[in-house]
Amino acid sequence: MFAKNLKYLRERKGLEQIELAHMLNRKSSSSISEWEKGKYTPKLGVLNDISKIFKVDIDDLMNIDLSDSNFSKSALNIDLIFNQLEGERQNKVYNFAEEQLKEQNKIIQVNFNKEKLTKVEVALGVSAGVGYGNDYDLAEFTSFYTNEDIRNYDFALYVNGNSMEPKLHDGDIILLQETGNPDNGDIYAVLHDESLYVKQIHIEGDKFIMHSLNPKYGDITISLGEDIEPPKIIGKVVDSFTPMEVD
Repeated sequence: MFAKNLKYLRERKGLEQIELAHMLNRKSSSSISEWEKGKYTPKLGVLNDISKIFKVDIDDLMNIDLSDSNFSKSALNIDLIFNQLEGERQNKVYNFAEEQLKEQNKIIQVNFNKEKLTKVEVALGVSAGVGYGNDYDLAEFTSFYTNEDIRNYDFALYVNGNSMEPKLHDGDIILLQETGNPDNGDIYAVLHDESLYVKQIHIEGDKFIMHSLNPKYGDITISLGEDIEPPKIIGKVVDSFTPMEVD
């Protein structure tokens, strides 16, 4: 799906392959051409850069046909219109959209002492290829707060994307316990092919299935075998919360 989406987004934005290559700090368009032909997929860091250029979620970029989705008919058109507006008009549109987003997400403003809240150190900025567990010293941590009673946990991650809605939302904090073999039907952070996923896990025979709760996302199925490295279980999700914005 990535190959089709990349070509669609590039052409939708009116970019030549070489122009996109330069935006990604590449001297030639050969990589862009190979990605669009589906010969291989770039690593997570490059995928993140591509998602920022086209203003799409990485989960959508990898799993949804953007040329035939509600997203392409709304968000991409909005982006096209926005880019045609003059500076002051862009500011008005941005400010309105920001207020709508805050209202939608029901961001809670709190003005009381942080000491009355539960502080959670969340790992951010570490490469998915490194993983977590014994590599905490390689991660940067950011503090988030909640007034909820939370379960005991070993480490926390920040949710990026909406593939696990309605249980987990974009921007939620998930709390994980380190564990071994997964239990079918539970939710885990899983490292696979240099990407870190939060999915519901099912193991059926030699099939390792990463299931999204959001029905618009398909399952990711890995066939296990002697020459195939199985996905790495990073931790089991034991709790989650929407962080509070603290002044």
